[in-house]
Amino acid sequence: MRRILSLWLPQLPLDRRVRLGDSRNEGPFAIISEAKNAWRVTHLNAHARKAGVREGLSLPDARAICPDLLTEQTDTMREAGLLRALSRWADRLSPRVAIDPPDGLLLDIIGCAHLFGGEGAMGDHVRALLSDMNIYARIGIADTKIAARCLARYGENSVAIAPAGKTGDALRTLPIEGLGIDHKIGSELSRAGFRVIGQLYNVKSSELARRFGLELTKALSAAVGVTPDPIPPTAADSVYAARITLPEPIGLLSDIEAALNRLAESVCGRLKKDQKGARRFVLTMRCVDSGDRITSIGFAVPCFETGPVLQQFRHPLSMLKIEYGADWLRLIAEHIEPIRPRQVNFNDSSQEADARARLISTLGNRIGFDHVTQFVANDSHLPEREFGSVEAADNKFDRPWKYAPARRPLRLYKIPERLVSLKPGRPPRQFEWRRNAYEIKSVKGPTRITAEWWRDSDQRTRDYWTVETKNGPRFWLLTYPGDKNGKWFVAGRFP
Repeated sequence: MRRILSLWLPQLPLDRRVRLGDSRNEGPFAIISEAKNAWRVTHLNAHARKAGVREGLSLPDARAICPDLLTEQTDTMREAGLLRALSRWADRLSPRVAIDPPDGLLLDIIGCAHLFGGEGAMGDHVRALLSDMNIYARIGIADTKIAARCLARYGENSVAIAPAGKTGDALRTLPIEGLGIDHKIGSELSRAGFRVIGQLYNVKSSELARRFGLELTKALSAAVGVTPDPIPPTAADSVYAARITLPEPIGLLSDIEAALNRLAESVCGRLKKDQKGARRFVLTMRCVDSGDRITSIGFAVPCFETGPVLQQFRHPLSMLKIEYGADWLRLIAEHIEPIRPRQVNFNDSSQEADARARLISTLGNRIGFDHVTQFVANDSHLPEREFGSVEAADNKFDRPWKYAPARRPLRLYKIPERLVSLKPGRPPRQFEWRRNAYEIKSVKGPTRITAEWWRDSDQRTRDYWTVETKNGPRFWLLTYPGDKNGKWFVAGRFP
């Protein structure tokens, strides 16, 4: 008979922020997600709960109860990544581990519990290990998968155990929702007077199936062990890494690059074979005097070629000072993504995209990828809202533009700067700005732009003029038609 351990992580999104050292957790803090056409609280810390906030509240109601509440939107992709990492960690507990999305794991612990001193001791040991990683967990152990999940979520204790062969008795007082059935079926059962699983034992399966459907009877049979409910183990994510142990320490840059070349050929060869690429490579060098030295590089697009890896590592390795050498090196590829084959074009578009990706990768590794940005179009006709800025590494190079961008100055001032009119006119024929006097040579305009009425912003109509001065600079001047004072501003500057 199998024994199943259900590991439930009810606060996984919140625990992920705690593990990152989010300082907002020191006060009322909650995780929110969109449900029923509103942002609602899904997870909250003890400070928020003490202030009166509860799960399921809409965000306006939660902030009305606790004005100091800080929130963060749920990130399902990163939470799923943490769950996958925990599934690999759970290999130390059992050879058969399956992910139970979105916030649980299932372990087949037959033949494993005695290694920890019994099932109860094993459950306490697992919770202690996770507590050290700032992850809260509840555990259920039973003969079947559904029963273990039900005990983890609705059991009285944080480690709830159903004795072997007595699963039905352990589930008798637990709510029907623990069977994992559809919410609609649960509502129908509630209206019929069924509250706990034990009440279903006294009703024939044929009657339950006729009235509530086969899903209920299948779940009940699997929960008590009448029908098999196996755990398909989750395949571990492929690890693309290589390491080398040297008989003697090396410290010359040429020797380190030669060792790195061997590691990169091994890692990139496997990536290319699997038609995958990596966005990040991490090199660990174990120095005989100072311990591990970790160096990492990133790429704007997934990379599986040895040459670019060596090229990007060349600069950070040249900055290292290794006095007594390193005798152990390890290269690992992270953020793995599939490589999509590209059709060769007769034009230079693909070559331009590759060159752009190489440039972004080089700049990102030197100054940080968050400092390498590019402009994207926004759905607005106002100059200050017409464009946005995003990280160039995360933007799609081949994304088509919806509209042709309007001609705007290369430099726009968020707050237009006031100028002093020396010779009146529309625009002023001579003006002073930043302690310099300018005389207009040619004028083009005006371009009239109205405000966006649906936004709580300045609703005044604007007139923009493109002027070229005799001094050389070209400006974008702004005025508000109908303004009694007739003020003029410098809104931007052309190159």
